[in-house]
Amino acid sequence: MTAVLITLVVAELVVLVLLSVLVLGLLRSHALILKSLHDLGAGLELDRTLEEERRSEGGGVGPVPVELERGVVTPTRSDDSVAPDVIGTDLAGRDRTVDLGGRTLLAFLTTGCSVCAGFWEEFRSPVDVPGGGGLLVVTKGDDEESPSALAKVAAPGLDVVRAGAAWGDYDIPGSPYFVYVDGGRIIGEGSATSWAQVSDLMAQAVGDDEHRSAAEGFVDRGDRDDPVSVDAELLAAGIGPDHPSLRPEPRRDGVAGREDG
Repeated sequence: MTAVLITLVVAELVVLVLLSVLVLGLLRSHALILKSLHDLGAGLELDRTLEEERRSEGGGVGPVPVELERGVVTPTRSDDSVAPDVIGTDLAGRDRTVDLGGRTLLAFLTTGCSVCAGFWEEFRSPVDVPGGGGLLVVTKGDDEESPSALAKVAAPGLDVVRAGAAWGDYDIPGSPYFVYVDGGRIIGEGSATSWAQVSDLMAQAVGDDEHRSAAEGFVDRGDRDDPVSVDAELLAAGIGPDHPSLRPEPRRDGVAGREDG
């Protein structure tokens, strides 16, 4: 009888050890999943408004809905979309309208996004925008963004516009999100978790746009009739301003060409 009891106790201990190993493995796997989601920009944002409404109705706190911040976002905009002006205020509260006639990279950031924090820190030093463009950080307005929080994260000299309407004008799906504008056209957009990734994405967009413009310019725009294009073709053929073919000797009869005889 004693041997049977000992066998049962040993079996229970083995089962407990196996269960402990299984639980520890599940906890480790769960932690790795949470870390991966955090690295991709996933976070939890509590809906305080709904919580306050439930409290006022006497229903207690209850479960709170969760919203995941977006990580990498695939652009869905059509090619050559028009870029509206960004209208809002600067950090000092002065009205400002940004005319996007040149090359500008719009960085849509917030102060509460965990991934955005890395970009705010990155922008404390000057960054090289692909294509020689400028950098403009676009945040939401005072109704959704704290001016004091912006003042803490925005580096001195960083070009920031508080323009909540621009998020709707550009149909921004989440933060961080980047839109590259060239001459009033949207030529590239997307999101990533690091500036290196964003820089590579926008450099490819600029390169693709320049390649497409060059091809269209040669085929569709009639550049062969453009004086600059004609001069370039002549120079490529070795015919410069002093080439003899451009200054033929006059004929005796007054017609340009070689002399008779």
